[in-house]
Amino acid sequence: MSQEEIEVPELQLSEIFKQFKDQWVAIQVTRRDENQQPAAGKVVANEMDRYRLRLKIVQYNDICIFFAGDPPYPLLL
Repeated sequence: MSQEEIEVPELQLSEIFKQFKDQWVAIQVTRRDENQQPAAGKVVANEMDRYRLRLKIVQYNDICIFFAGDPPYPLLL
């Protein structure tokens, strides 16, 4: 079975934070809250290194990237 045929489940952000703790995560946004912030999505890539993550997501649209935890260094976004 190819990766394109694997159905990725939709997860709430809280579940993504639990499953991918202390990793960079890219999701395809499937639901937004009343402030248009991502509320749920399908994880398309995860990585310990933010730059390697970016290489894995170039083919996707409407992607949200975030760190699922408290980073060990200050983030400038």
